Amino acid sequence: MSVAVRWLSLQEVDAATLSAWTELGQQTPRPNPFAMPQFALPAARWLTPRTPPLVALIERRQAGIRELIGAGCFTAERPNLFVPVPHLSSYRTLHTFRSGLLYAPGESATVAQSLLADLHGKRKRPHAIAFHNLLAECPVHASLRELLEGGNGGWFEQHRFQRPVLRLHPPAQEHALGVIVMDRDLRRRKRRLEERGTTAFRITQPKENVVDAMETHLQLEHAGWKGTAGTSLLASPAQAGFFREMIHRFDQIHGAVFAETLCDGKVIASTSNLLLGDTLNGFKTGWHPDFAACSPGRLNEVFLSAAVPSAWPEVGVFDSQAQEDSYLSELLPHRDTMITGTLAITRLGRRAMRAARLVRPVAYRLDKNH
Repeated sequence: MSVAVRWLSLQEVDAATLSAWTELGQQTPRPNPFAMPQFALPAARWLTPRTPPLVALIERRQAGIRELIGAGCFTAERPNLFVPVPHLSSYRTLHTFRSGLLYAPGESATVAQSLLADLHGKRKRPHAIAFHNLLAECPVHASLRELLEGGNGGWFEQHRFQRPVLRLHPPAQEHALGVIVMDRDLRRRKRRLEERGTTAFRITQPKENVVDAMETHLQLEHAGWKGTAGTSLLASPAQAGFFREMIHRFDQIHGAVFAETLCDGKVIASTSNLLLGDTLNGFKTGWHPDFAACSPGRLNEVFLSAAVPSAWPEVGVFDSQAQEDSYLSELLPHRDTMITGTLAITRLGRRAMRAARLVRPVAYRLDKNH
């Protein structure tokens, strides 16, 4: 029995590999939709056609049988002001709200060790791996750091923030039934909405009218300030194409969920969500600007949180995928620590990252994406 890493372009991913990759993503503790093929394939097609990622497949092999125990998407990067050596970067797009590798339960250490061994064995090996918005408690990352501690590598953190989440299972549960508690202002806005018409909430489950819910969602996301600013999904054919294909692919594995608030039968707020294992992941939100005074977007999130325990008893976490200054931070009571940084995996990489600290202020001024 052995463990090896196989690198493929996305074009080389066949049906059997796609199935194994999908199954692994559904089994990974605290699943990450952005490391799934349902995200990577449409993202590469629509968002980054000129810089497609490679997928690293970590496989246990025995008697000619391959068992996929880890997977991650990366791009090969040239030296820059942040990482002044050739390096890998976790695959990142405008809509990649979290990075990290998928791993089978109990296999995080093996995945980390196998990936490092493979990279160290390459003739033109990278000297570092950059991660953006990684769970601070990621066990694969912890194993990578442990393997490099006291050796030739090291972790160089650039940023961390607290992501708003809702934990629904004890002992972390702090609110009754894990439901967001509305404050006085939000209750007042709910009454204001009810005065305008009959208010209702519904969840479009996977395989149930998802296409209609998706198009309504796109229209609402475009109707507000994002449409005016030209940053909505519908403002760009590529962005809209990516979203439609991504939703279709997640719907095929029962992972696409839309939550909608209605007033007199008209959808006035919508959120798109990705359901994987024990985690419901938020993605995009939209609401009708004519109802802005009623805060339909906030109310929609409250209604969704109240519905989760009965709709999906197995779900233990609603991950907003939002920044810490989002309005969701006012609604969701719990936090996940997210980190961004670079893992030097060679002596040259470590020396270069130490030297890069001197020019980092300049790098931040020149690159607004970090």
